[in-house]
Amino acid sequence: MSLLKRILGKPEPPKTRVRICVECGMPVADHKDWCSILRGQIEMQLKGQDAARRP
Repeated sequence: MSLLKRILGKPEPPKTRVRICVECGMPVADHKDWCSILRGQIEMQLKGQDAARRP
């Protein structure tokens, strides 16, 4: 049936993909507080900001 829809029907808009975190299983935008991947990202951002502030 889906083959017939593809051939004869109107093209469907592409579906948006959602990236899922490997550790907490939530979408990347909605990490859990306990997720170590989120903690690592926050630490990297803080280190980058500290390095940018140093002359």
